[in-house]
Amino acid sequence: MQPEVVIYTTPTCSYCAAAKRWFKDHGVTYTEHDVSRDPVKATEMYRLTGQGSVPVIRIGGQVMIGFDPLQLAKLLPDAGNGNGAGGTSAEKLSLGMAAQSLTQEKADELGLPSAFGVVVGPVRPGGPADGAGLQEGDVLVGIGSYTLQNLAQLQGVVAAKRPGDSIDLRAWRAGEDLEVTVQFPAPAEEKPDAAADAAIPEPG
Repeated sequence: MQPEVVIYTTPTCSYCAAAKRWFKDHGVTYTEHDVSRDPVKATEMYRLTGQGSVPVIRIGGQVMIGFDPLQLAKLLPDAGNGNGAGGTSAEKLSLGMAAQSLTQEKADELGLPSAFGVVVGPVRPGGPADGAGLQEGDVLVGIGSYTLQNLAQLQGVVAAKRPGDSIDLRAWRAGEDLEVTVQFPAPAEEKPDAAADAAIPEPG
């Protein structure tokens, strides 16, 4: 039997949306509280965590801050396989690059202040990472306004995306800070329609 799942959110929180999408794709029922509109639930969330960041997810007696698909899978071992209620196979997305978590040794070598981030390895030509301008040796240090901790976190964010979605990343390259947007390809069945719309002019 699934334990009670409660998520505290705000309307502008992208990680809240990603967590709710994960619940939907894995057949998890949950209760949502919008803390921007419900001060009672906002106080309840603060009592649970001692802070005001969202999402906060309570699964039975366990409380987690943020969206971590790997941790959710551990706390909800009986959740579905991620194919959603319809049972169709979900398309697995890839950044099109090799990567590894930044180590303290590598951070010291590069002159970075901390070992938070992901080192980009070989980039596949024509893939999403290549299209965003990422290069081997770049260090991904953030997702949107959040600090990127390690490769597992990046993989979790990618796993929550769908074809046609994008990810805003902050990268470090030879002492310079960069901001890039990785765009995942749209679903295959949508491409012919998009091409047709672009090729056929509107009637005059």
